[in-house]
Amino acid sequence: MKKVLILFLVFVLILSVSSCGVKKKIENKIGEAIGEKIIEGATGQKVDVDGDQVTIKGEDGSKLTLGGGEWPKSDLIQNIPEFKGGKIESAMSTEESVVMFIESVEQQDFEKYLKNIKNDFPEDVFEMNSDEAISYVGLNERSIQVQLTYEIESKSLSIVVAKTNI
Repeated sequence: MKKVLILFLVFVLILSVSSCGVKKKIENKIGEAIGEKIIEGATGQKVDVDGDQVTIKGEDGSKLTLGGGEWPKSDLIQNIPEFKGGKIESAMSTEESVVMFIESVEQQDFEKYLKNIKNDFPEDVFEMNSDEAISYVGLNERSIQVQLTYEIESKSLSIVVAKTNI
């Protein structure tokens, strides 16, 4: 009778765990671990997969982070204000550069952001405006360069922030 009761309790526990999302979390962690091993095997580098973000760590201490739908947390990105509009589709960051792609960006939100960027990055400026896109490249006094490209029809924005050797 005890064995039947124990089996019943285990069965109930398994059902409750699977219904509350823990099963999904376990499956995700297993998938992340498998993904890490595959990427490590292909690159020979240490890899950390966390949800939709992948970090590859080089033997020299360098880090490359890909993915994620959030504003990056690198020191380099602190040189520009966070863009609050749209939806971040992807981001890539290293110690030397950050690249982001943002979708569903309204043109007036981009133009307001561009005005702030122009104030903070007024040196070595390159601007291009057409019916399809608006681009701006500028440098600040700390030799940090920013490049913004807004595609009008698709309402997408790319942001590149990089250290320069000037």
